[in-house]
Amino acid sequence: MRKQPYFDKQYLKRVSVYVLVSIVSVSAILYLSYHLSNNFKDRIETVFARQTTLSSSITCEGYIMRDETPLYAEGISSGSLSATLEDGQKVRAFSKVADIYEISAPDTESKLSSIEKQIALLENCKSMSMTVGDTSSIDDTIFSTVVEMRKAAEGGNFSKELSLKTDLFVNMKKRDVLTGAIVDFDEQIKLLEAEKEKLKASLGACLETIYSPSSGYYYSECDGYEEIFSSKDIDSLTLSDFADKVKKDSSAVQSGKFSAGKLVNSHKWYFACPMSLTEAAKIKENEADNKGTSYEVTLQNNSEEPLNMTVYKILSNASDALILFECSAVKAGYDFTRFQSAKVVIGEMTGYKIPISALRLVDGVEGVYILDQVTVEFRKVSVIDEAGGYYLCTTNPAEDGSDAGEWLLQNDVILVGGTGLQSGMTYSPAKR
Repeated sequence: MRKQPYFDKQYLKRVSVYVLVSIVSVSAILYLSYHLSNNFKDRIETVFARQTTLSSSITCEGYIMRDETPLYAEGISSGSLSATLEDGQKVRAFSKVADIYEISAPDTESKLSSIEKQIALLENCKSMSMTVGDTSSIDDTIFSTVVEMRKAAEGGNFSKELSLKTDLFVNMKKRDVLTGAIVDFDEQIKLLEAEKEKLKASLGACLETIYSPSSGYYYSECDGYEEIFSSKDIDSLTLSDFADKVKKDSSAVQSGKFSAGKLVNSHKWYFACPMSLTEAAKIKENEADNKGTSYEVTLQNNSEEPLNMTVYKILSNASDALILFECSAVKAGYDFTRFQSAKVVIGEMTGYKIPISALRLVDGVEGVYILDQVTVEFRKVSVIDEAGGYYLCTTNPAEDGSDAGEWLLQNDVILVGGTGLQSGMTYSPAKR
């Protein structure tokens, strides 16, 4: 009798389960891949790795310290000051610097100051050799002066704007000479002298004439901190001394005195900047590598006139630091307001400018994910600075080039943002 074939039902069940599990797994993978791919397409942006050179700088606030001698008028409580010199102009010992009149009129003071400067400049122009001819050079100067006046006004630096108005006036008169419109400056000087006398007459009697006690640089305004933030004690200055200076009230110094300006006794001056230990460490490190290096420092009220300064002294303790910069530049029209913010350029650095959101930490290594055609890969970087939402990074392949392929290279396509990225993952950017 023939045997009936044996049918293994258990085997069929096992195969069915395996097939079902496989189908579910493949479906899940396809489902996740689809949505993950869509997530990438919606959220990930790309940038090219390009090398750039950026200035490494520190923004701080500080105090100007100079060797200054306040000039006060004895026995006068009020009046108007008519300075005969432009701020920052060099003066000989015992030379006249200002007159004091009995009637207080700030607007008239300002006009008199401007006229005095115009007369002085026109007197200088009289001795210059002027030939009728091409005006292109002087036209360029006039245009540049107007542009600078606009910048000064927009920046709120009205003292500089007033000084530039005087320059503009003189240059326009020079142009008149070049074109033959006027023969010389004598008539203009006479008109200004007449206007000056009329303004002086409106101020009443001259109470006192102020003379410079020594040679130096004259400035028509005092802020009361001349003796507080003096540079005479700069060598013995400590952090505690500086903190005491900041706390002092200038109004007590000037109480009951009529200020006739001040004399700056030396062309050297200092800018004292309190800093965090982290910021000061950058300058300390730079000084260790380049002793006596020059720093480009731009004070807030002189944004168009950066000055070169050197580090004179660095003071620090466990929590605070003070950097003392030294400068020897004395420019006409420069704003020496005591307290100003400043930008200090430490140096220049070259590297890759990378958005902060692109930097990753993988197994303790800093780097970025890049797109190699359609494959995601990880590339190492070394962060050297941070500014404005970006890291400045360099690459550091081994000298023998053995790991050069592990570091970011020029023109690599960097993936910015996104989650769940891994090396070897396939990614196709969304078509637009």
